[in-house]
Amino acid sequence: MSKRFIITIITLVVIAVAAAIAIFLAKGYTVSTKEKRIVGTGIINITSEPDAASVFIDGHLTTATNATVSSLAPKIYSVKVIKEGFIPWEREVEVKEGLVTPLKITLFPAIPTMYPLTFTGVANPVLSADGSKLVFIVASGKKAGVSVWTMSRNQPIAFARSSEPHQITTNSEVDYSKASLRWSPDSKQVLATVGKNNYLLNDDTLNTEPRDITAILDSTLKSWDDDTKAKDLARIEAIKDLGTQKLASSSSILRFSPDETKFMFAEENIKFKVYDIESKKQYDLPSAKSHVWLPDSRHVILVDDNTVSVIDFDGTNKAVIYAGKFEDSFVFPWPDSSRLVIISSFPTPTASEPNLYGINLR
Repeated sequence: MSKRFIITIITLVVIAVAAAIAIFLAKGYTVSTKEKRIVGTGIINITSEPDAASVFIDGHLTTATNATVSSLAPKIYSVKVIKEGFIPWEREVEVKEGLVTPLKITLFPAIPTMYPLTFTGVANPVLSADGSKLVFIVASGKKAGVSVWTMSRNQPIAFARSSEPHQITTNSEVDYSKASLRWSPDSKQVLATVGKNNYLLNDDTLNTEPRDITAILDSTLKSWDDDTKAKDLARIEAIKDLGTQKLASSSSILRFSPDETKFMFAEENIKFKVYDIESKKQYDLPSAKSHVWLPDSRHVILVDDNTVSVIDFDGTNKAVIYAGKFEDSFVFPWPDSSRLVIISSFPTPTASEPNLYGINLR
């Protein structure tokens, strides 16, 4: 065997060993001098909106979002994300050997901007089942009657005039100023109850001759309730795990997240919880007068007296978005999760009635 051949073999072995070590290191493995062996490490992938936020791991400034932190020994870390002008985010995160732990973080503004959306006065607002439309009453003035606002998921903060509320009926034939309103399950019709009369209104046109369905009201409402129950049952039956199915079906209050990967539930409205269908984990939510899903399915809105907050779906990172007066505990999110809408009244010489106000979350 020639000397050159031996050198070639040794060189190839060295290259192969070096390549193997490089692959192990790239996959997150490292050499432990304490344990005298190659041990696995984990990775945290951190993204945030907005990005370029500072990331502290166990109190040490480590990187900025969006980034990947690798070669972390398996254990529980304290992760804190900070950006000037935004409420800090913090959580304990478990890193496991050989796995990537993704963190998708939303930072909410420390001082959100607030601005009026309507100027004509708003009463009895009701959000549609699909969360994309709002019906409300304008009690007086040129636009008195019932109006609908169709909200665009990608609409910029400066609202386009084409998306402003449109009237679906006026007070010329019927006085709707004190009507109660209800959406159909398909979010295409509105039931307006005025005294003992019940009018079915289409949401996309001006109903000059509103249809009185009082004679068939009971059958109409039963049909709507049956449709709603059928949709909820289909969501429950789509859950593969039988134990999770049972938990959802036995809850007195059940609200699926918009992406249907989680559901909020409670027994007799005592304690609200969130169940993550994918991870099969359950989380307690803080008490509040109302709990509403943010459309991103990663956050829950908490509504209390004179306070509106947003928390992560696991009950952590409570961020107070608004503290002040608003009407009837009414709060709803914009379809793209970019803002919240409340009803409030700020008496001025030109606007003394309650109106819709937007609160930016970005």
